[in-house]
Amino acid sequence: MLLSLTVVGATRQSFTKTLAVTDADAATVVASAWVPAAPPGLPTAEISADPRRPGLVYVTLEGLWLGTPAARDEAFHYLGALVRALADAAHRAGGALHAPGVRLSGSSPPAAGDPHTLYVTDRAEQEVLVNLLRRHSPALIALCGRGAIGTLPDRVGSRWLADSREHLTTRYLASADPRHLDHVRADIRRRDGIADLTRMDIAPLAESADRPAAVLVRCLDAQLSLTDLRAQALLLAALALYARRKVRSGNREGPIPQATLEKNRARAVTQGLRAQFLQESGRGAKPADPVPARESVRRLLDELLLPLGRLEATAEELAPLLVPVEGPSTGLPPTRSQDLLAAAAGRGPHELAATADLLLHDSRPGGLLLESLRQEAPGRVELLLGSWTQRLARAELPRQSGSGGRRRQGGEDRGAKRPRGGADRGAGSGGSGKGQGGSGKGRGGGASGRAGQDRHGSSRRERTGQDRERSRPRQEGAGSGRQGEHGARGGSGDRGGTTARPDPQRGQGSGGAAAQERRTPRTGGSES
Repeated sequence: MLLSLTVVGATRQSFTKTLAVTDADAATVVASAWVPAAPPGLPTAEISADPRRPGLVYVTLEGLWLGTPAARDEAFHYLGALVRALADAAHRAGGALHAPGVRLSGSSPPAAGDPHTLYVTDRAEQEVLVNLLRRHSPALIALCGRGAIGTLPDRVGSRWLADSREHLTTRYLASADPRHLDHVRADIRRRDGIADLTRMDIAPLAESADRPAAVLVRCLDAQLSLTDLRAQALLLAALALYARRKVRSGNREGPIPQATLEKNRARAVTQGLRAQFLQESGRGAKPADPVPARESVRRLLDELLLPLGRLEATAEELAPLLVPVEGPSTGLPPTRSQDLLAAAAGRGPHELAATADLLLHDSRPGGLLLESLRQEAPGRVELLLGSWTQRLARAELPRQSGSGGRRRQGGEDRGAKRPRGGADRGAGSGGSGKGQGGSGKGRGGGASGRAGQDRHGSSRRERTGQDRERSRPRQEGAGSGRQGEHGARGGSGDRGGTTARPDPQRGQGSGGAAAQERRTPRTGGSES
């Protein structure tokens, strides 16, 4: 009887979309914006201007559930309406709204990031999620980082992290218990002179009165479009779901040497997807060959196929992540949104401003990136999307078919197993289709039983050496399923009805002529 059912579903999450205002006061833009009302079921967004960094505006959506395409459509349609309201307010003030790091003029704000918050249910899930994101943080930085956009090309992997003095590489968490976090805090204070855990790329957040425990992700650059932000949020939701499933199955995330992680992070910040990541090697072992950043991202996406399927992710939604990694395998250039803006910057500042505005407000799955690629190579785009649509669909098959492994069969099917070795062990551990001890093909049945009866019903003690010759045909040693049941360990033909049992020294009841010639046969106790 089913007593309970646990469904491991998507976690709630929050994110902040960072925007930049050029040639206008950001606080004035926020105050004068006509903010639309939130749809039913969605929280009201919080909009604020950064007092420490002039020109930056933050739009925060708290406690979103993005487990289905419909939920993501609703959330990002609302976010698009908010961005459009802020853009109209900036235009009325004589300025322009755009993504950080896009240099429309000399007064444009610098690059920034889009922080994400993933809620967890307990400390065990918080520990596993922090360590999982820590392991993949170089790949995430390489995938989601970007350089500044302007008249001059910027080939750095992440301009925001390269210029930042407020980020620390994540430390491994052996536990999310507050006492252990105090030890981690003391360690970073001793090494880096900073006692704030939220300075790490991936940081645990304690439970508060208005928010459950969570994990803060603050190493991802501010995206150029809502399409990119949607793919980014979907990727993090899949990682959170993957961590939750690991906790439910009793697994943890192992540590990676801090030195290796820091070197890979530095390579991701400076080179992006062109980087070569170091691999962890055993003590005293030869160093392994570096892995390209694109291959690391590809492995991450393969690892997340099942969680992405649970979230009903579509290939169009994942296009900003797939094209830079999987595009070259289908003949597509590894294009990203920043490449579209860089090409527009070469055509002049007006073209750059127009393209930046189109990118920023487009919340469709795939967005302007997928539209431009379809114009250049529609067949190759559909090949890539079709391939990933099939992969996401196939990710559900192992779970639908059960455990996916070979089940141990009983009854009529157990006699069909392959041979396990030995002279007369026949077709495996089952009998001749009659159960566990049915015949000479089973465990201790018929002629292969250790102390049972032969095919004529005589006790083994009465058999002669000729009866145990190897030349006897295998089919002649097969008795009936009823006779095989008398092949009990230590029993005899006079004491029937005992089921054959495995030999504890050999793993199963091994019999046959070759096995009996190597040891002294045991006899039953009924002869006394």
